[in-house]
Amino acid sequence: MFLVVCATEFEMQALRDCIAPRQDKWVMLVSGVGLVETALSLGRFLEQQKNKREINAVLNFGVAGAYLREDTKSAALLEICLAEQESFGDFGICHADHIEPLAEDLIHRTSYKLDSGLLDKAEVWLLKESLPAKRGNFITVCGVSGTKRRGNILCSQHDGLCENMEGAAVARVCEAFNLPLLEMRTISNFVEDRDLTKWKLMDACELAGKAAAVLLKGLIDQ
Repeated sequence: MFLVVCATEFEMQALRDCIAPRQDKWVMLVSGVGLVETALSLGRFLEQQKNKREINAVLNFGVAGAYLREDTKSAALLEICLAEQESFGDFGICHADHIEPLAEDLIHRTSYKLDSGLLDKAEVWLLKESLPAKRGNFITVCGVSGTKRRGNILCSQHDGLCENMEGAAVARVCEAFNLPLLEMRTISNFVEDRDLTKWKLMDACELAGKAAAVLLKGLIDQ
């Protein structure tokens, strides 16, 4: 049994449009937006499943904002991205030019490596459907970056590919429940001085649903 998690109902609907629900194979959870809602809803859901059915792995998907990089690691608008690592980007002391992590004795950890085996398989499954993906480090933020300057700080500090608001919380909970995690997101916008007219949110959601359906089918059939 696989658990599919995303933040919003319209992201989940994009998946439902591509693959029929299979209660014997996979279940879905709309976690809510942000770290707190995600950790609460996912942790509660997994705890409730302990005596009902076994969850073998978690697929987290949705949209993200890509950092503006000057190297080949930069993601394009409407590009599919797979997480190699998730980090809490702005959890700490926010200085003008960097974010200082809290003392190690105050936190569990700030970064989480995702399951490399699932990641390698996911790349293959997507390529077979002519859906190439870029791999890299995802950054989870408490507040969406509304300026290019803030995005550059986070990108530089964590070698980040893109940012979202839930992934690190999912990674933390999955580690606590000893569950493999696969995270995929599509790029809806660039992290720059905020201009919603440049965003491709609905197109990114549609592509995320399509790619998530491919990954889910791969998980079920492997």
